[in-house]
Amino acid sequence: MTDVSQASRQQQNGGVETSRHPETDPQRQDKNYYGIPPIKKAHWTWQIPIYFWIGGIAAGVQLFTTLANVLGHKDQALIRIGRYTALVAMILSPIFLIWDLGRPERFYNMMRIWKLRSPMSNQTWSLVVYGNLSGLIAARQAAEDGLLGRNFLSRLLIKAIPARLLSVLALPVALFVGSNTGTLLSATSVPIWARNWALMGPTFLASGVSTALSYLSLVLHLGRWGEERTLHVLRRAERLIILVETALIAASLLRMGRWGKPLFSKEIAPLFVGGTLLAGIAAPFALLFGKETRGKSILASTLVLAGGLAFRFAVVLAGRESADDPEAYFTFAKKENAPEPGDKI
Repeated sequence: MTDVSQASRQQQNGGVETSRHPETDPQRQDKNYYGIPPIKKAHWTWQIPIYFWIGGIAAGVQLFTTLANVLGHKDQALIRIGRYTALVAMILSPIFLIWDLGRPERFYNMMRIWKLRSPMSNQTWSLVVYGNLSGLIAARQAAEDGLLGRNFLSRLLIKAIPARLLSVLALPVALFVGSNTGTLLSATSVPIWARNWALMGPTFLASGVSTALSYLSLVLHLGRWGEERTLHVLRRAERLIILVETALIAASLLRMGRWGKPLFSKEIAPLFVGGTLLAGIAAPFALLFGKETRGKSILASTLVLAGGLAFRFAVVLAGRESADDPEAYFTFAKKENAPEPGDKI
């Protein structure tokens, strides 16, 4: 009976027998690939999610403080905090990035040439540009605050550096830094990231703006600085951006479909579901309604900041898990390469 079956298969395939062994059957290789991941996962350490988190805060702070300044809202405490925060963020971001690279010269090598088609090259140069702009703006602010002394240098910095103009020029660069952290991930072959390429950047930027607003609110409340009007505007902005962030995350989950399962795995679900969705979005949104109190605002801001960090850890870890899944990669590759309805074959 076995010989007849083999002969039948040989006849159907032009006299050449096709093996049905699990390791040589093409129909089964695309499901297991011998259990070996077909792509390399990112071996990023904990520094990269923190780098993404800091970059998002820097972008959001630049957005809010620039708009406040341009629109004539002269809250000096807000502007001062925003300018110093941008500088500190742009100092810390390269440190965490180089720390993960392991060798400082790798960061320098990325600056030898600007590759417009490379998200990593664009991110490197945007950090340099925004870092220099934020440094100039912070130097002007330090001179105004008397931190550099009352001397000729301070007077020169105040007169020579147009902080308001530089803030406007720095805004698009800052927004690029905040969104490109998501674009960096989507420009890969990792299914969960690549499938959501159109929404990764906007989602990371919305999360960055959300954490930035909460950061500003937290600092102003803890220091008892700023005007009441500023705190009210921040509260309304926080509610709005949380809704935007929620919509983008929901759209991302729909877009990722089956390839988004790693976010709900046993290891990552506590970060994504518990840390991001519940603690970082749902709970702060509920706290931001009703009677405004200093305690509720501080708690809501702390939760949003923690949730934003948890979101970045969850996405990075989910990408590693997705890259380790051969079936996810091959089904994704088939989906992306399949002809659309109406295409000529």
